[in-house]
Amino acid sequence: MAHQIECGKYTVERIPYAEEQQELVTEDVFIARIAPLQTSRILQFAGKSLPKLDGIEHVKRVKRDTRAGNTNGLLVVLCQCKYLDRSQFDAVVQDTEWADLEILVVKVPSNPPYTSAQFEQWSQVWPVTYRPPLKLKKPEFSSDEKGYVEMCLQAAMQMKSNAADTENRARAVVMGKLQTRKIVAQAADTTSESGHPLRHAVMNCIALVADREVARLTAEPTDDNNTGESNSVPVKRSHELCEDRDVGGYLCEGLDVFAVREPCVMCTMALVHSRIGRLFFVEQSPSGGISRYAMHSHKALNHNFTAFVCHLS
Repeated sequence: MAHQIECGKYTVERIPYAEEQQELVTEDVFIARIAPLQTSRILQFAGKSLPKLDGIEHVKRVKRDTRAGNTNGLLVVLCQCKYLDRSQFDAVVQDTEWADLEILVVKVPSNPPYTSAQFEQWSQVWPVTYRPPLKLKKPEFSSDEKGYVEMCLQAAMQMKSNAADTENRARAVVMGKLQTRKIVAQAADTTSESGHPLRHAVMNCIALVADREVARLTAEPTDDNNTGESNSVPVKRSHELCEDRDVGGYLCEGLDVFAVREPCVMCTMALVHSRIGRLFFVEQSPSGGISRYAMHSHKALNHNFTAFVCHLS
């Protein structure tokens, strides 16, 4: 059951990462039945003469042979079948000390397990390694943080009535900073009023943060020698030294985003590029960037964030 947190009028529930919902996928590998004393030599042979294992580093190379009557035999993974067919494999081992080994083709999990349940299921096929990801730790909010989340969600909901009635994108968005418990920016969808198709609420909110950052940088004093060079810390490190600033190295680095409706794909990608910390939204959209593409945790993207769906209690 999904972990839920009560934040005043809202129940907040973390949306699973894509890896948490992956199904078991297997691929074929060549294995050999060996005696324990042969393990080191055959692994050296495989490393020099056979294609290296690619993408299945989570698969344990050796396991105990549990067939009836075999008390101390081992099974060792040699290589993946997608790189060699049986005739090619036999040609490699021919005229070696391993030519007479019993060679089998078995299935192993193609992807590493992400949850303990997956680990248990994957291990039934072939033993795999498992390291619980830190981001799977159940989220815990302090009482102050719960009040902050409720405040920001309420602010977004209050803007809803004044925003354009859009079906497939967020109508009102608030950005907040957890460290200060303050709202940094808020904006509504203005595509109808402006006639501009990109004036979604998320894009407008990011633009407000950008304007604030430009104003801050423009207002910073230059050095005493009038060289025009700023004495300020580089933008990428400013958040590390000055907690009262609302942005860090990237435009919205670490900020929380609160939306009435789940952002569309374009806006979700903008949030990825802006390096937000968390996304909260009330209304899910089947065509949204989270529900449809799990963009908050997509492996191909260079930034991930935690997403929550919020229900009125």
